[in-house]
Amino acid sequence: MQRFPRAFLMLALPALLASCDILRENKMLITAHVQTDEMEHKSELMPVTISGQQIIFKKIPEFSQRSISGFEPFPAENETGFYGVVLQLDTKGRTALELASRQSHGMSMLTIVNGLPVDLIELDKPVTDGRFIIWRGLSRQTIDEMDKFYPRIKYMKSSSRWMEDMLPSTSTEKMNSRRDAKALEASEKAAEKAAARAKERGILPKAPKAPKTRDIPLEGYKLPGT
Repeated sequence: MQRFPRAFLMLALPALLASCDILRENKMLITAHVQTDEMEHKSELMPVTISGQQIIFKKIPEFSQRSISGFEPFPAENETGFYGVVLQLDTKGRTALELASRQSHGMSMLTIVNGLPVDLIELDKPVTDGRFIIWRGLSRQTIDEMDKFYPRIKYMKSSSRWMEDMLPSTSTEKMNSRRDAKALEASEKAAEKAAARAKERGILPKAPKAPKTRDIPLEGYKLPGT
């Protein structure tokens, strides 16, 4: 997915706010709109003026915040105090993104967060892993708000006992995933704090216990020098 320059995107704001119906009471609204032609019904189109050129997007998004299973933030390039995010989409969102990236190859996709256009990319190759990147434009407040609803990708576990990489898709699965991820994150941070306090006090970490004889695998074992 190829990025467009930030200045190229900012000129879209006035036209977009006038043309897109936004549920402003929703504190966390994320939508991704793919570029299209004018063959569709006018009511389904969202014209946006960017750098003096009008680009037509589908008013109905390819996916929204409802399809997010997890996310991971990162500092936005050349934007001090702002962030980008990697979104992990669920099965429905992953299918929609892959289909859009194949059918609209070479077209643009506009990301809107809480009513504001934040990023514009080119769909230059099929996206099959369900990971969508918003490269910039997100405030610290937005990241904190996302943390209330979605787990960090690095703390996510499979939602299936039998399949290693099964992503949560239902509301219950996503709620459980967030709960488990938050517990794992809290445990990891507590361990890091404990290790830091021990280091300040000059306490060395305990060496791992040597395995008991009965726990040492004998199959294939060779004595030193043999």
